[in-house]
Amino acid sequence: MFRFFRAHGGHANDADSLDVAFRYSSPEELEAFFSFLGMGMVRFAEKPQQPEQGVSYLGSEYEKFPSLIDGTSWIQQPGHRELAGEKVFIWCETGKITLSVGLNYEVTEEDVQSAEAIEKIIASCPLERIDPPRDTKNYICPKYYPAYFG
Repeated sequence: MFRFFRAHGGHANDADSLDVAFRYSSPEELEAFFSFLGMGMVRFAEKPQQPEQGVSYLGSEYEKFPSLIDGTSWIQQPGHRELAGEKVFIWCETGKITLSVGLNYEVTEEDVQSAEAIEKIIASCPLERIDPPRDTKNYICPKYYPAYFG
């Protein structure tokens, strides 16, 4: 289910990772997904203070602002979590949830094992999987590399 993402590299300062993405259509579906995973979500009763455009903040001040999932009334981004005893980074965009494994610049055998453990949990996910997670040739997937998946 996870797809290998080859980083752009160079000055982009991005990293290789193993990613899987799912489509959701409502905040309720999003919350049901996290319930399916056995993860709680942070929902604010009112919109928390957010950084103002054009204002400079010290890093320590900026960290105090919670990242919110676009299109929700005010659910916090999951970020770094643990699933199946494995470290995973979860980020939500409008209509899409992405789970990423690989905390260093290179994907290791340990990361592959982590992804395999997580796949056992998400295999019966009720949401539609998006393949590739982003439409780019940087993902090793059937769409761009059909010879590998024959």
